[in-house]
Amino acid sequence: MHIHVISLRGPLARLSGLVLVLLLAAWIVNPRVLHASTSQDPPLPVYRVQTRQSVMALTINVVWGTEHVPALIGELKRAGVVATFMVGGTWAAAHPDLVRMMQRDGDQVGNHGYDHRHPNQLSYAAIVADIERTNQVVQRIVGLSPTVYAPPYGEFNSTVLKAARSLNMTLVMWTIDTIDWRPSSSVTYMVSKVLKKAAPGSLVLMHPTDRTALALPKIIAGLKHQGYHLVTVAHLLKSGIPRTDS
Repeated sequence: MHIHVISLRGPLARLSGLVLVLLLAAWIVNPRVLHASTSQDPPLPVYRVQTRQSVMALTINVVWGTEHVPALIGELKRAGVVATFMVGGTWAAAHPDLVRMMQRDGDQVGNHGYDHRHPNQLSYAAIVADIERTNQVVQRIVGLSPTVYAPPYGEFNSTVLKAARSLNMTLVMWTIDTIDWRPSSSVTYMVSKVLKKAAPGSLVLMHPTDRTALALPKIIAGLKHQGYHLVTVAHLLKSGIPRTDS
C-alpha cells in the first residue's frame, strides 16, 4: 500500500493559506463579506420595531375620509403628539392645504401609492412609477419626499418589496389594526384593542373615519397613561431594530 503525503509547503497549500488569511482579514473588517457572493438580504416589510424605548407610532392611511382629516390633525396637535399620514398621490394633489397642515404640525407625510391600485397586480416598472409619482406630488407640496411606503390594501409581494427597496423606501405595515374602516368597529372596540395590544415599537393602523376621530383622543390619553410616547414612523425606525413579525 502506498501512502501519499501532501506537503503543506507545496504551492497549492501556500495559495490556500493565503486565501484563508485574506478572508479572515476581510471578515475582521466586515463579517458579512464572507456571505456577499452567496446570499443577499431580501427586502422585508416592517411590522414593528424591537426597542427598549416606550415609543409607538400612529399611522393614518388617507385616500378618502377628507372631512375627518382636519379633526385628526387638530387632535394630534392638541394632545402634543405626532403621527404619520400615509397619503395617496391623487388625494394629496387635491388637498395640498391639508398635507401642508400635517407637515407644519410636525406629522410625517408618507406614501400610500398614487391612486390606490392593487400593488400585487402591477409590474415592477408600474410599482416604481406609482411610488415615484406620489413622492413627486408630496415633494411639490411640502418640499420633502416621503421615505416610508404603506402599500394600498396592505398588499405586497417580492416585486413590490424590490420596487420599494430600489427607491430607498421603507415598506411599512402594522402591528395593531384598528379596522376602523369597518362600520361595526365601535369607538370602544378600537380603543380597547389598541390599549390592550400596546407594546414598545408598535405601529397602529388607522383611517380617517368619524369613529376614528372620536377614538383618537382616548387612544392617545390611554397610551400616555401607559407611559408611551407617540412618534413618527421615521423616529420609531431609528429607535431600535425593524422586525417583520407583528
